[in-house]
Amino acid sequence: MKPLFLFLILIFSFHLHAQWQAYEPALPEPLGVYDLRIAGEDEQVAAAVAMKYAVTANIYNWQSTDQLTFMKTSDGGNTWQSGAILMGVEPYASNICPVNANILWASGTDIDYASWVVRSTDGGQSWERFLEDGFFRATSYVNFVHFWDEQNGIAVGDPAPSPTDPTPFYEIYTTSNGGQNWIRVPSANIPPQQLSEFGVAGRYFVVGDTVWFSTINSANFEGLRLFRSADRGLHWTASASPAVEWFSFADGLYGIGAEHVNSNAVNLRLTTDGGDSWTDLPALQMGRISSLAMVPGSRYILATMRTSNIAPPFKTILSTDLGQSWQEIGDGSELACNAQFASPTVGYAGEWQPANHPTRMYKYAGSPLSGLLSGKQLDAELTVFPNPASDFASVHVKTAQPFDFLLLLNDAQGRLVERQVFPKTDTFSTTLDLQALPSGLYTLTVSTREGAVVRKVLKQ
Repeated sequence: MKPLFLFLILIFSFHLHAQWQAYEPALPEPLGVYDLRIAGEDEQVAAAVAMKYAVTANIYNWQSTDQLTFMKTSDGGNTWQSGAILMGVEPYASNICPVNANILWASGTDIDYASWVVRSTDGGQSWERFLEDGFFRATSYVNFVHFWDEQNGIAVGDPAPSPTDPTPFYEIYTTSNGGQNWIRVPSANIPPQQLSEFGVAGRYFVVGDTVWFSTINSANFEGLRLFRSADRGLHWTASASPAVEWFSFADGLYGIGAEHVNSNAVNLRLTTDGGDSWTDLPALQMGRISSLAMVPGSRYILATMRTSNIAPPFKTILSTDLGQSWQEIGDGSELACNAQFASPTVGYAGEWQPANHPTRMYKYAGSPLSGLLSGKQLDAELTVFPNPASDFASVHVKTAQPFDFLLLLNDAQGRLVERQVFPKTDTFSTTLDLQALPSGLYTLTVSTREGAVVRKVLKQ
């Protein structure tokens, strides 16, 4: 089903050094990155598909073009190339999936709602159409195609009948020979469609052999269920979880889901069993969520919040306790979207359509499992005086060897109220100006790539 919108913006930005390294691939015009994925066979390879948008009343509206644009890196994000994907007249992207530097798959639909599954074996220079006999109705809109390697893949569409089953069920195909032959998964292996239930283009996640996709109620566009297959799409289960407007998994068990309540509140739910059951988490009250990611290998959760679709600040918040509490980090100035990570240190992102410069692609240049994000205790002397404090508090830090330091002061709601950087030193002193802050408890974090030390500061 064609989505109303997907604003997937993820910004990692606490800048001891620049966390995102930006690149400007040659594009015909500024475009909005819609979907980005990392190759399963080589984490140095990533690809993204982009479309054209126009801004009306602070909302991005899709603009029809004669082709889709893709961007690809084969050297870990140091360089990016771009090219075209032809999918009929006025194509609309569902997703892109690179297998390696040469083999890429993509899916989408054209203006007549004919579904397209295409493959390139020459790095995107040319594309060949597959599965032309599948997705034969507009109601079975292709939502994504994914390949684990050169031979084994899956394509998922919305419910449609089959020649032997007149009752619509999710149109899911698997292949084990590189797309030459596709077999539709029988209805007995897929939970029946609920009333007005459909999938959403590009809204899926894969970890190992496990694949998830979410569904919505087309009558009100609210989240309904999360489908899961642990055997590459051959058998499926579905959990009733409305918090699947956004979702992300760190591994086969731990995942996070989110749904908007209103323009200022987001409900969160946590699963520790791969999506079979969900636990409510404290709601976020910081605007609308722009992105949500559970970092592989750490289970830390990062989200970005926005109050505007086109204007900063785009707040980046971090939870190191599986969503129980959050801490704002970074300055919120970067507009990266659709960030994906192959590991705690390898990540890529694309830019939502900019207004005044070429579209950028990003390579992640930091380490999410060091310093602030690691939870590792830093061996440092940290003093805060006076504490409690009224107007000012002096901070002194000393370590056995020099580091690049980041100092953050967050309020009780996790909002960032002060941020300072101290490059390459083993000792520094600074003053916290608390005069304009309300009375209450604050968290002071002093972080390096080796770990962090935390103190509570009470403002009287």
